[in-house]
Amino acid sequence: MEFISHISNFFVKNSDLLSQILAHFLVLVGVMYVIDNAVVNIKQRIYDNSNNTSLLSILLFMSKFVKVIVVILILGSFLQCRGYSLTSLITGLGITGLAVGLAAKEMLASVLGSISIMSDRVYKIGDYVSINNVEGIVETVNFRSTKIRTLANTLITIPNNITADTIVHNRSESEFFRLIETFDIEYDTTDEKIEEGLSILRDIAQNDEDMQNNYIARVSALSDCSIKLQLIANTTTNDWMTFLAIKDRLYKTVLKRFRENGLAFAFPSRTVYVRKDEN
Repeated sequence: MEFISHISNFFVKNSDLLSQILAHFLVLVGVMYVIDNAVVNIKQRIYDNSNNTSLLSILLFMSKFVKVIVVILILGSFLQCRGYSLTSLITGLGITGLAVGLAAKEMLASVLGSISIMSDRVYKIGDYVSINNVEGIVETVNFRSTKIRTLANTLITIPNNITADTIVHNRSESEFFRLIETFDIEYDTTDEKIEEGLSILRDIAQNDEDMQNNYIARVSALSDCSIKLQLIANTTTNDWMTFLAIKDRLYKTVLKRFRENGLAFAFPSRTVYVRKDEN
């Protein structure tokens, strides 16, 4: 009975405090419920209309940001009801916020960079991109960094503030990829064999279903140690891995057919002439 009496006295003495806590808690729960319902509805609209992951990421970030603001406002209201000066509190928070802001400057820059990337739709998960000489497939985009899986199967993390301030090559946004490949043959190759080599390149492009018909095969240059035969062709794909497979198939076919037709590939070489002094 004494224990129950103590509890009863506690509730009587602190009835104002408990009622204020309950009121602010109910307001907090109600506002959070409204925010969550709004996020669910907006998310469903994004899924139905565009299924844009960038918009979804921005939506989740904004909902968390709004929730933090709501918690701060309700906490401030509660402290005001308890007789604390909000002016002093805000001043203290301002000084603390300045110190935290200076310490978290890089993180803030990354967050702003993330918003820029997502709003501009620079890339999305699954795209093949090149950022700061790093090439690979985008695996994760969050509010601090972008993670890229390279062809060597390494995972590289790039802060989004760096990404936002550099040139990004998004190869997956191309309608197609273009092949520009050069094959070096020896200088003692006859004119007939040169034409035969060009004919082989045209035939390969003509019969490859992954290449468009607007191809060009030509002698592109005469270098120090070789005659350069060049093939320029547009592929039918904008998938980077498929493009690599097309290049692999092209190289193998050119090697096979050039060898079969007696076309020798050149390698770096130098001819040295020695002058004989008659004296």
